[in-house]
Formats: sequence, C-alpha cells, structure tokens
Amino acid sequence: MEPMIRGYSVKQQLTFLETQYEPDVSNRLLDSIPADVREGLRDLKAAEWYPRAYSIAVLRAIASNHGSDEKGVYSDLARCGTFIATEATNTFLKLLMKILTPTLFAKKIPEFWKRDQSGGHFEVDTSGAKDGTLKLELCDVEGFDHIGVIGIGWLSYGLTAMGKSNVVVSQTGWALATPAPKNIRYNVSWT
Repeated sequence: MEPMIRGYSVKQQLTFLETQYEPDVSNRLLDSIPADVREGLRDLKAAEWYPRAYSIAVLRAIASNHGSDEKGVYSDLARCGTFIATEATNTFLKLLMKILTPTLFAKKIPEFWKRDQSGGHFEVDTSGAKDGTLKLELCDVEGFDHIGVIGIGWLSYGLTAMGKSNVVVSQTGWALATPAPKNIRYNVSWT
C-alpha cells in the first residue's frame, strides 16, 4: 500500500514554497515539480489523503533551491517544518501547547504522526524529560525525502510553544546525500 499524507500538510509545504521565497525563485521551484503532481496540488483538501509522492515532490523542490549547499537546504527545510507547525496550530491548540509538558507532548507525537501520515511511526523515549532531554526515532520512512529535517522545525516549534527556552533539536539519519533514510533519530534538549 502506498504511503499517504493529509492534504493540509502538503498544502502548508506548498504555501511555504509559494510565500517564503522571492516570486522568481518560487516560480522556478514550482516549475521543478513534475507536471502530474502540480496538477494534483491545485485542489488539495485539508482532511483528505494524498499520495506521499506529493509531499516528496514539494520538499525536493524546496531542497533544490540551495543545490549542493547542505546547510542551506537544512535551514530551508527546518524553516518549512516550523511553518507547517505554526500554520497548523489553531487557537485551541496554541492554548493546549502552553499547558502540555514536554513528556505529554512527546507521548502524543506517535498519535499526531498516525493522524496525518500512513506509513512509518515514531518511537519516543521520555526518560530524560526531567533533565530537559527527549529522544525520538522516526521509523520506516525510507523513501520520504527530507522528512527528517521537516521534523526538526516541527519539534522545535512544539517545545517553544510550550514556553521552553534554548530548544535544540538535532538529528542523525538525514543528509543531503541520503535524504530518505529508513530511520531518523532526534535528540531534543531545552531549558
């Protein structure tokens, strides 16, 4: 079965591509998306399921902006993850984030993933939460280009929305040469 993703996530990725670059850059990146996918992106419905290939095409387009500059690609993709989280967080969820603890947030991440993605899953280790650390692993996502860095922005946003300071999220698994590893490990810290 083909992995799927909710329309709102792809829509936010596309909105990032369309609004966070100069128009000529945005148009060039949009033109790099295969025509059949571009056609499918026109009428995305937020709650509907779409092939993960839609997301992969948009994320590849964003990544292509910096060519072989891994730091530039990483920066844009992390910003995209933050953008998705910011835009997806409605007023109620913003209030909820302020009362969640990092442990509760981390324990909900597998559910958030399952709600919006088919294929892959998160494993969470909250044993260091009292000391300001979490360990997470996004598993079985081989072929999902650049999702590893999107997760950086999303996780950072979540902890910052809880009022945590000095949030640092690092990952192992993703690199520009290996954009779609099977598993991605995250180490998260804050004060």
